[in-house]
Amino acid sequence: MNARTKHIPIRLSGRAEGIEELAFTVAPSDLALPAEFSAPLDVAVRLDVSSDQIVLRITVAGEAVYPCDRCLDPVRLPVKSRFTLVYNTGDNEAGDVESDDVRVIDHTDPVADLSDDVRDAALVCIPMRITCGEDEQGKALCKTPIPDHLNADAQERTDARWDALKSLKL
Repeated sequence: MNARTKHIPIRLSGRAEGIEELAFTVAPSDLALPAEFSAPLDVAVRLDVSSDQIVLRITVAGEAVYPCDRCLDPVRLPVKSRFTLVYNTGDNEAGDVESDDVRVIDHTDPVADLSDDVRDAALVCIPMRITCGEDEQGKALCKTPIPDHLNADAQERTDARWDALKSLKL
């Protein structure tokens, strides 16, 4: 085993062929997630074991609370992600090729840790722009009013470089 603690360990060797389901509840601090992830993540793993490979179908569910980019009120964001990993024995030609989703089983350490994959899946669920939302007219649903000097929609947009073009009659 690695010196690093394995928070979502999956034993890959010695499994009987067939389907098996595992469930984990992992603290965000164990996955080195940011402080906005305050509640534990639920991780469900479905293993489909055959003679030469193990297919893991992983579902990550949880919640994060980030500040709104407009008003700084807290916004609850659902974290829900599904992904698949394939572990090959490496005994066949297809098992020699390793990628992000297809990996070779390490016989010196037959316990895989899904912590990095789960952390990446959780972080991908967070949008780049976080807002309280908008109504049908496109107005912000923020509870806290946005000061006019910060509200881009309330400010007049002028650029002196365009004045010469505005005088043209087309």
